[in-house]
Amino acid sequence: MARVKDLWFRTVKNADDKLEKVPTARNGRGKRWLACWTGPDGREATKAFERKADAERHSVRMEADRHRGTYVDPKQGQQRLREYGEEKWFPSQVHLRSNSVDLYGQHLRTHIYPRLGERRMATLTRSDMKAFVAAISAVLKPSTVATVYAVLRSLMQSAVDDSVIPANPCSRVPLPRAEPRVVEPLSAGQVLALAEAITPRYRLAVWLGAGLGLREGEALGLTVPRVDFLRRKVYVRRQVQGGELVELKTRASKRNLPADDLVLTEITAHMQKWDPGPHQLITTNRCGRAVQRSSFWTCWSEAVEAAGLPKGTRFHDLRHFYASGLIRANLNPKVIQSRLGHATISETMDTYGHLFPDDEDLGRGAIENMIVSAITEQERNSEAK
Repeated sequence: MARVKDLWFRTVKNADDKLEKVPTARNGRGKRWLACWTGPDGREATKAFERKADAERHSVRMEADRHRGTYVDPKQGQQRLREYGEEKWFPSQVHLRSNSVDLYGQHLRTHIYPRLGERRMATLTRSDMKAFVAAISAVLKPSTVATVYAVLRSLMQSAVDDSVIPANPCSRVPLPRAEPRVVEPLSAGQVLALAEAITPRYRLAVWLGAGLGLREGEALGLTVPRVDFLRRKVYVRRQVQGGELVELKTRASKRNLPADDLVLTEITAHMQKWDPGPHQLITTNRCGRAVQRSSFWTCWSEAVEAAGLPKGTRFHDLRHFYASGLIRANLNPKVIQSRLGHATISETMDTYGHLFPDDEDLGRGAIENMIVSAITEQERNSEAK
């Protein structure tokens, strides 16, 4: 039950058996009034105040929160953000893939902890979050700001779920607007230049990206049993992350792709030069093991420069080349979605919609032809009668 205790005086019976107040050992020192209430665990919790009215209001509010199921222990909120992140939140992200773990850790160390790590959780407000967004927006692109803030928002929501803080201060904080990236596919000549410029061990990865639309991890994770030379198909089932062969991120990523002779020839030529690695991996590093992303990225960057392509050209741009080829071949958008491993058609159209033919006269006369055909049919039936 909520109550308030006087820390400066205690009530005792005097010699006449009457109640009177006598000073305590801490009389005149510190805060006088102690709010007392029962926590969810059945134990008494307390907090000292200068004024009795404040202590009464606080104890009543905490009791009410306990009954409503919204109780938050004030002492929990005194831990620092870095402490909560390192000891509780980050170690619990066991569902994340290795690439995501590395990315989250980098954002925490580089952006979140330096600015907010020493703040006590209960003191963080929405104004603090707005100031944080403004600070990182001065040095990061809007898309990166959104990613960093998503990590912080997830951390703070976990603190709410753990009853460390009552509400997430990251909610309803506006982020800088990120302009959509307009895809400009590589030309066939640029793809050829990349294939010639990259180290021979990784040449096949270029053709798997450009010729089958495989993502980087999927290209490096292709195994011998997943290539069907007889049916001219490649089965995308797993990917390489952190030097390990792991499951694909989504169910849509699992797909069966028809392979051109060009791609199958490149696979054959590669397998004639290098033996498969662990798990029958086709593409391996110099040690015959799964390719590490950092070493591949170094070779990729050198190839981009040697091929004379713009700095910042990504492996993902090979997928864009593949998608543009399918669009040019007039494939149905749903087929393109399936071949790219997109979860939804909206993802495909949002990314590549501008590459589809957009003629304002396209379809002109289609409805008229349908109506005219119906009229002609009616007239033919009338004449027959």
